[in-house]
Amino acid sequence: MKAAQFGCGKMGAGAAYALATDPATTRLTLVDRDRARAEETARLIAPYATCRIVVSSDPDTAISGQDILTMALPWAATRHLIEEAARGGRPVASITRPPVEQLDTLHTVARAGDSSLLLPIGLEPGLTELLAASLAERLDHTTAVEIFCGGIPREPREPIGHVTFFGGENAHHLPIAQRDAYAAATGQIIRLPRFSGLEQRSFRGVGNLQAFHDGMVPWLCEHPALDRADCTQKTVRWPGFGEAVTELARLGLLAEEPVDLDGTSVVPRRLTERVLAPQLVAGARDNDLVVLDVAVQGTIAGRPAHLRTELRDAHDPATGLSAMARTTGFTLAAAGVLLAEDAIGGTGWLVPHLTIRGDVRKRLFRSLARHGISITSTSDQPPREETR
Repeated sequence: MKAAQFGCGKMGAGAAYALATDPATTRLTLVDRDRARAEETARLIAPYATCRIVVSSDPDTAISGQDILTMALPWAATRHLIEEAARGGRPVASITRPPVEQLDTLHTVARAGDSSLLLPIGLEPGLTELLAASLAERLDHTTAVEIFCGGIPREPREPIGHVTFFGGENAHHLPIAQRDAYAAATGQIIRLPRFSGLEQRSFRGVGNLQAFHDGMVPWLCEHPALDRADCTQKTVRWPGFGEAVTELARLGLLAEEPVDLDGTSVVPRRLTERVLAPQLVAGARDNDLVVLDVAVQGTIAGRPAHLRTELRDAHDPATGLSAMARTTGFTLAAAGVLLAEDAIGGTGWLVPHLTIRGDVRKRLFRSLARHGISITSTSDQPPREETR
């Protein structure tokens, strides 16, 4: 398999590592407009790689001759490459969540070249929906789904208890924008303010964290096992983060309307991000954890049932990969391999939790397990009665 990883920031480096160590990969092309960043990723993964590694700084020409294109880029760059890949019929897997207003065009773009477009497939979105679907399919009827997910520093850090582990072009973008979040009531999508529904919860192996409405995708309930469920998805952070962001918003520092500053038009949120980002970006001594809990409620054989699954991961000191890079990048790589093998069929926009199912989904989970990312499940479901 000839694979190309587009974007060699922290998430892209995670995907590159997983692709380079996959037995199916014979050649891996690392693509980044910043050639030095691609070369640094190549040096990182070279001691572990079982394939040839090539570096490129020209995304458009790197598309040719590949069996799979995996992407960890901002949406504008992703969209451009999707269109280029579709013209050549190349399959694409990406971690990037598309803007809602562009969803209707994804099928058209991909099918124009008989191409397959699998996205968004990382930690969140991606694993969050796959785990919710896998649990809901075990019930006869699903009434409620709760998802809690977040990447957090191992220890909270001043000034707002958080550290960002994204890199590359997203280094100056912080998760503080004021926008709507999604939830579902009996399968119908509703909108809630981001950072609303703030609550404290205890998470196994981590302790008390706070959670707020944030990351649910509006297509979650298109899965037939979820089409009548109440669904919420909350981001987890160390206590104090939600209150800090709410206070910044109250003071007008997260406003999107430009203001005049000595003759220069400035968006308050972007200025706030630029001021805060250097204080929040992960440094050499910062390590992270990933927390993902999914719980579903419903019935089995007419009796109440409650199923839960948990994922925990941590920074890997051997490779230097953060937990966010591992869980996001490794999921992208595993999905890319499956797409290249035609294990995930179809053309057009392939919604991950609708198309990665059954044994294919189990293969993806096993791929994560081989890298030390374990998913554990518990249940209080009633035993099924034997029929004679």
